[in-house]
Amino acid sequence: MATIKDLPRELLYHIIIMLVQSVGGAEEFARIIAVCRDFVLYVEDKSILRVIKFDIKMEPVKFYLFQNVKGLLVKCSEAGNEAAQHVLGKVIMLSSTHLFLSERQQVRSSLVSRDRSMIKRWIPKTNVPAQNNKVRSFMTYFSPMQVYTSEFSTTRFVHYQLVKLFLLNGSHHDFIEMDVFLKYCIMYFMGVTRENSCLIASVKLLYMRSRCVRSLEMTIESFNDYFRGVREYLEVIMTNLDSSFQDPSSAQSGNSSEMGVETRNVLDHYMWKCGSDGVNWRVGLNDIDFVEAVREDISNRLDVLTYPNFNIRRAETLGLFERLFG
Repeated sequence: MATIKDLPRELLYHIIIMLVQSVGGAEEFARIIAVCRDFVLYVEDKSILRVIKFDIKMEPVKFYLFQNVKGLLVKCSEAGNEAAQHVLGKVIMLSSTHLFLSERQQVRSSLVSRDRSMIKRWIPKTNVPAQNNKVRSFMTYFSPMQVYTSEFSTTRFVHYQLVKLFLLNGSHHDFIEMDVFLKYCIMYFMGVTRENSCLIASVKLLYMRSRCVRSLEMTIESFNDYFRGVREYLEVIMTNLDSSFQDPSSAQSGNSSEMGVETRNVLDHYMWKCGSDGVNWRVGLNDIDFVEAVREDISNRLDVLTYPNFNIRRAETLGLFERLFG
């Protein structure tokens, strides 16, 4: 009976390419090379390694599973896979935080509340010799001395290069998730010095800007809830107005004092949008495209205030990082 291994190699190659680019591509590829030796040869194919999809959500403690210098994550990273490099940057930050705390146990006992809770969740133990040796061995692979003396130095990264890529490409969600570990990563690489204090302060400000962006997203996500309140309010008004009534400004003549501030703002913008676009305020309520346009307008107004500040802070943090690490 014919099996997938009997397919022409060119066709099998295209099947694997489609597999690794699908959701969960990295996990699926790891699974097939583990169960069939005939697929192992594709582990060295850089054209495949570069496009494997790493949509992996980092989980507490489980990041230790990625500390394998011969594993798929490192291979893909060295092949130029940007998604793999991003995940590996997180692993580097978590690993360096582990080592920093294992070498400075007294620091752990004096952590501020948020740092303590984050570290306890992700790195519960830093006093297990075997674990420390494993983490240290993993980090050594990315040390400048090891990389620059390696015959494969053109494809290998120094640890701080991966952190720099994280700063360059990370989302605000990434900075919220990793800011504690980014801070201790810097301390591990550079020590606790006056020179890096500005960088650490900038990381904190970047975290705060990231929180602002997340708040913006939450506002956008909750638009439907706010608009539901607008719809209910206007539907009450409709029942008390003549069906031929067209003046949208008069729709707010009722009492809206019980509305929340956000709902009232959405109502104001909705009525303004109806007036500026010449849309009957009753008709607009049931026009999906018009309601979406209102949401986008509100989103864009908030974006103008929030995202530029976030990107400016990211650029400043990256500049300070480059001054210290190059």
